Amino acid sequence: MDAERLVQRFIAAEHLLTADERVLVAVSGGCDSVCLLLMLTGLGYDCVAAHCNFHLRGEESMRDERFVRSLCEGMGVKLHVRDFDTAAWARQERLSIEMAARELRYAFFCEVMAEERCTKLAVGHHKDDNAETFLLNAVRKTGVRGLCGIKPLSVNSLGCTVVRPLLCLGREDIERYVGEKGAAWVTDSTNLEDDAARNKVRLHVVPALKRINRAAVENLCDTMQNLSEVLKIYDAEMERCIHRCTRREGDTLYIYREKLAACTSPISVLHEVLAPLGFNETQIRNLLTAKGYRCNRPKGGKAVTLPKGRGTVWVEVSWKVITIRNEEWGMGN
Repeated sequence: MDAERLVQRFIAAEHLLTADERVLVAVSGGCDSVCLLLMLTGLGYDCVAAHCNFHLRGEESMRDERFVRSLCEGMGVKLHVRDFDTAAWARQERLSIEMAARELRYAFFCEVMAEERCTKLAVGHHKDDNAETFLLNAVRKTGVRGLCGIKPLSVNSLGCTVVRPLLCLGREDIERYVGEKGAAWVTDSTNLEDDAARNKVRLHVVPALKRINRAAVENLCDTMQNLSEVLKIYDAEMERCIHRCTRREGDTLYIYREKLAACTSPISVLHEVLAPLGFNETQIRNLLTAKGYRCNRPKGGKAVTLPKGRGTVWVEVSWKVITIRNEEWGMGN
């Protein structure tokens, strides 16, 4: 099956785009983003393009901008370009360069989406990116959700809907498609350096896996799809158990230990309840095995400091119930 037909089927199956939507395409100038723009316009979607110049690579950054301007002009696609002093923003906000660029990029994209009345933002992630994400998450110790890979459709923290139509294609498929269209692309020289974790995986780990099995990327993506289906069962069971084992009243959360113990995986239920509140893995496991404690406080409880500045909660454990009190919850938080 040719690449365009494969992508069109993927878009339909994942409900990524409809024929009457206007979509903003993030175009860096690399092969993936060039393919994405060629593909979506070729399939008849109403596209607007956006390019970020982060000014992190000197003349190479200017080369990328010139290339994208020329590409969009030749295709008759409206382009928005924004310049950023990324290093200064990173220092000001005390962020890594990577995180600063991400924040600036998505804020700009959301601004353009509102201006152009675009309903979706399309980015060029593909199968190889997905495999890299799986491997990185696995070695960083993640939960089941982290092993499900990149979602075809998601909503970011700014409320923008992000779609990834190329997740059904591999890097070789993308390069072949762009070559067949007679188009060029530019290469970010930092992608060829192995100082960053993702680059190490891309340049060394994935090629090694492909030498073991040529279908390594395909198989990893199939595994992620299988895990995504398993996650649906897990989520349904967790919802049932949480409803059965917990009760929330104002500023207090009650977790009933006997009902919790009757669940297939008490630690998973406790994790799903407490991790979103800021409890770390050690604190969650300690609560699961706690023998019980009280303290001489009017409302009862022992102070537990949550990591990463999440504040303090009061916890009381008896043989029957774990009681967690956070006064901020009573204020509607």
